[in-house]
Amino acid sequence: MKRVVISTARRHTQPDEVSGNVYLVDAETGCVLQRSAMIEPPYRAEDTNPRGGMRGCKGISIREDQIAIANSAAVFRYDPQWNLLGMISHPSCSAIHDIAFQGDTLWVTSARTDVLMQFDLFGELLQHYYLRNPSPALSKLGWRPPVLLPDEHIRQGKIDFRNPLTHDQESYDRAHLNSLCFLSNGEMLVSLGQVIGSEQAFLLQLKGRLIRLGLWPLFLSFNRAIGSLLRKPKDLHSNLVVRPGKSLSAVVRISPAGRHTLSLAIPDVSTPSHSLLALPDDSVVYLNTSAGTVLHFDPQSGTVISTTKVTDGFLRGAAMLSENTVLLGSKGELIVFGLDTQRIASTYRLTDDPNEAVYDIKVFPEHYADLPASFEEHFERSAGCGAAELIKTGRKLQARDAVGANAEFTDTI
Repeated sequence: MKRVVISTARRHTQPDEVSGNVYLVDAETGCVLQRSAMIEPPYRAEDTNPRGGMRGCKGISIREDQIAIANSAAVFRYDPQWNLLGMISHPSCSAIHDIAFQGDTLWVTSARTDVLMQFDLFGELLQHYYLRNPSPALSKLGWRPPVLLPDEHIRQGKIDFRNPLTHDQESYDRAHLNSLCFLSNGEMLVSLGQVIGSEQAFLLQLKGRLIRLGLWPLFLSFNRAIGSLLRKPKDLHSNLVVRPGKSLSAVVRISPAGRHTLSLAIPDVSTPSHSLLALPDDSVVYLNTSAGTVLHFDPQSGTVISTTKVTDGFLRGAAMLSENTVLLGSKGELIVFGLDTQRIASTYRLTDDPNEAVYDIKVFPEHYADLPASFEEHFERSAGCGAAELIKTGRKLQARDAVGANAEFTDTI
């Protein structure tokens, strides 16, 4: 039996409710084998975004000897028996999305800051790429965003972006950096899920102010009335009749030497694209979430091999089940898609919760034990306190990186 592990996020959840889960699923039948509540991030009560924001379980990365699972503020490492090995968290790293092991390091996408960060397995920041810095990729894309974060401020964590009260989200998240994958030649592909220009940024800042003032529900009610009057067709990803200017999704190729070149651009997106997946032949799958399409492309030439619409739902999460078969997520549904046939082979219902959506999908190694019953309770038993408490108090949890050994923790200020 081939199993997959799936992370989910639940929208519109209250601060005391579970906002994300980890599922263990039989990939052949779609049967849910386990569901475990994920560790909650700090500052949930301060997050005013009802549609996602800090909620939920995020990226997953697995290697033979350990697995890493993220929420919006931290990454948690475990051995195959689910012994806690450590926690990685940094003030400049927030709204974490996809993560990926590379050797004895972990790459983490920080959507809130447009920064790609590389950590060692004990949580030390090794290097980073600020995707707003001028580069050949941005020149070709025609995007000239304001550069708000000096490198030294990123390294020092001068602003704690894990706390939404410390900054204006609409100013710092302009590319929605949300996914990455590696090619066989050592190059890295990075998804700029939604590249926002100055006009759209202004409108998003206005929306943020309306939310903080509690006026956004009133505006949406008025907007729906206008839409009904004008008989506008409904957009599954947007409630707005008058929308900000169109934005782009882009894939940037980063060489081992750090050169940034543009690999792909997708125009006219209304919501971020997601989930880069490198295939054995070094072609890549990318999910155009706005259009509900699977985009298969050559990252070197930027040539699109195929584009196939598979859903009207929120397309996110991709994992290879076999040479020509990919498992995709669409809100609470799983889609088995044939790359060779460009057709849906089957679909499965993961959850009946209308507010819960698939985030990431990974094939689960056979030698891994079943999931902990609750990741939150498991962390508290292992560390003696909650992860949110550690982050809020500025303490660092250090674990001995020895698979199968009992972790030894020291808290340092």
